[in-house]
Amino acid sequence: MTGTRLIIDSSKLQSAELREFLSANAANLAVLPDFVWFEVYKQETVDAVVALLSVIGDFPEQIIVLKSGGEIARLNLGPPSEIAVMEHQGVAPLIREMADIMNGPRRGDPIVLQQLRNLWSSAAVSLDAMHEGAIDIVASLPEMSEQMFSHHEIRIIRTNGRYTEEMFASIFGAAEQIWETLAEGYGLPWRSMLRHHTMRAYLFRYALGLVIHLLWWIRTGSPKLERIDRIRNDLIDLSFVVYGTYYDGFLTADRKAEWMFLNLSRALEAARTPAAQ
Repeated sequence: MTGTRLIIDSSKLQSAELREFLSANAANLAVLPDFVWFEVYKQETVDAVVALLSVIGDFPEQIIVLKSGGEIARLNLGPPSEIAVMEHQGVAPLIREMADIMNGPRRGDPIVLQQLRNLWSSAAVSLDAMHEGAIDIVASLPEMSEQMFSHHEIRIIRTNGRYTEEMFASIFGAAEQIWETLAEGYGLPWRSMLRHHTMRAYLFRYALGLVIHLLWWIRTGSPKLERIDRIRNDLIDLSFVVYGTYYDGFLTADRKAEWMFLNLSRALEAARTPAAQ
């Protein structure tokens, strides 16, 4: 029996839609990125953890948990059949145990609460680091826009017009520059990588996703960038979007994230690369 594997956004973790998806077919799998847990733990309440488990706790065998973004960025991802290297193994017993604890008398146990506090602290550190990294990206958006597109091309983006070949060249050229910078920072041998290997790399897809995010920013009128926390959330959403291109899709309630996923998938398909497999 063939199932569907979907990346699940935090906004859909407690949804009837997710429950229906998992109930419909025992082979359907919900794939949870690392930031799902950070978003939950940063709330620093037991109730938030209980809410997180309200659906997935009933389907432990159908849950996939991804490794951290840093680990995945360093992986040499092969064919679509090999994406299991992105995943933690043997998570079902852990999810089942967590659900039993959170729904039982051990929920208020001091040891359990201390473990949760440790997770909350780890989440706060991770999110603070991402907050700092977002500043550089925010500051570069206006400059990137001016360098990549003419006034006429910006009007095409804002009016949802047909992109020219020159615009596509600019989009992929910018993505390649960002990819090379990111790959260098992670110590990846990007100079010796074949094109189809590059297209499979998480950091290349993330770099292309950043350019797609730039297109959204232009499309919505290039608003003044003041809310760094919103950009940080966009970057978290972008990581979910990129993960979705390795699986069968992306379940989200966020219109911007859905738009970025659709357009990133199309861009990868246009580059003759397997996108959502």
